[in-house]
Amino acid sequence: MSSSETSPDGDKRVARGDARRTRILAAATREFGRKGYESTRIADIARSAGVTDAGVLHHFATKQDLFMAVVERREEVYQSITLPIGSVRELFDGVIGAVRLAAQEPELLRFRVMLTGASRIEGHPVEGRAQRTLEHALDSFIPLVEDRIAAGEIAEGTDPQQLILELLALNEGIRDQWSTLPDRIDYVAVFTAAANGLYDRVRAR
Repeated sequence: MSSSETSPDGDKRVARGDARRTRILAAATREFGRKGYESTRIADIARSAGVTDAGVLHHFATKQDLFMAVVERREEVYQSITLPIGSVRELFDGVIGAVRLAAQEPELLRFRVMLTGASRIEGHPVEGRAQRTLEHALDSFIPLVEDRIAAGEIAEGTDPQQLILELLALNEGIRDQWSTLPDRIDYVAVFTAAANGLYDRVRAR
């Protein structure tokens, strides 16, 4: 590292660069979330971020690179749900917590709604991603439910895959409803009530 990079002026340049990159990501999240990948131009993102086209391309070489950076940022929200998990109740609480965290960034949440449909478009940068995410969730959480049935937390006769699919469907469906009527629907409150109702239905008595 050169001395200029470690000087006060160098630190300021790095800080400015980081701030600019953050603005670009925020602008890209808004533009992609509202227009989709194909209809969004680098010029739209640059204008929204208050930088030049060259300024965007300095941080992200292509539109696809920028799009995938937003995808990765969105997925960071759900990294709080980590294995091993001690109970199905903890799993449900973890998903509720992730929903609460996601709701703090409405534009990122809207981007996620767009992403669900985009992953089913042939040739799209995220083609197949939803399938892989769902398979990972089922592979990760079904064994937990099976163990907790044996431990007596969850009622015997509960179908583990059905339970996980319902939990995920509640999140996706309520998130989609929120994106349609954001001023009328409280995403966190509605999902929390639905998830708790689902857990109450399957817990052992």
